Amino acid sequence: MATFFKGDEIKFAITLEAEGFSMDTDDFDIEVKSGNTSIKGYQGVQKEESSGIVIFKEGNAWYAIADTAGLATGTMRVIATAHIPDANANDGIRKNIAVQPLGQLKDA
Repeated sequence: MATFFKGDEIKFAITLEAEGFSMDTDDFDIEVKSGNTSIKGYQGVQKEESSGIVIFKEGNAWYAIADTAGLATGTMRVIATAHIPDANANDGIRKNIAVQPLGQLKDA
């Protein structure tokens, strides 16, 4: 597992795949959690403001940059939520959540 130091701005690739979902046209959000702290970023039309994560497309790939300054030390994990258009879902949008480890965050 990778080691990062508090204050690092971590850049990582995002690949979300689900039937009926496209990262280019559908909304998704990325959250990085460590201990009881978290930061979040949004792609698409969202009601909330991003806090600590910038999401962008470079060429054909999607990336996020997470500012770790406000996170507690410990094991970081990425929580990605795809908002998939689905006429059968209660509000027309179905959420699909994926969780992956990102690395250890330590004090410098």
